[in-house]
Amino acid sequence: MKKWGILLAGMLVLSACSDDEAKPAETETKEENAAVQEQMEMTESGFITQIRNDKVLVNNIYFSVGEDVTVDSDDGSETTDKVLSDIRTGMKVDIDYKGPLDQVFPLEAEAQGITILNDEESVKQAEALQAYINKEQLASLLIMGQPIVRNNEIGFLFNNMESGEMQEVRINMDTHEYTVGNEDTEKEDAS
Repeated sequence: MKKWGILLAGMLVLSACSDDEAKPAETETKEENAAVQEQMEMTESGFITQIRNDKVLVNNIYFSVGEDVTVDSDDGSETTDKVLSDIRTGMKVDIDYKGPLDQVFPLEAEAQGITILNDEESVKQAEALQAYINKEQLASLLIMGQPIVRNNEIGFLFNNMESGEMQEVRINMDTHEYTVGNEDTEKEDAS
């Protein structure tokens, strides 16, 4: 019986030692991963759906936008310099940033550069989204994931941050008619 007690005590001591040794290694690995992510340059492509003070919301990420952020416009063949005041809700953009993202919802990051996409297709998509935002008078639209473009229609899965309601919207890029969820009737843009 004493042998079992000594064996059990020895195993408990060993397991306690191994847990103490594993935790610093695990912490070091997490810190190393965070350091690697912090150095990685990333780009988020999407639409600006909200501008507040020094932040812009693109897809489901709030980007802090300081005065040192570079702003460009790209029409597919030429890039020109712009300024922060040129940014508008509904624009399609690429935002350059370094990770990691702050793990809150919506996610948060610090923008380093913004490129306004002014090629024909991006402008067409942005105009369709802007028509929908204006018609529905949405102030807080959170796009979940990347929009899907098929034929002449762009689709978004979004969360209305005011109501908390999650919906899918499909917008015709020529007529700006749209359907929300599984509605059978289409709403028409007044313009």
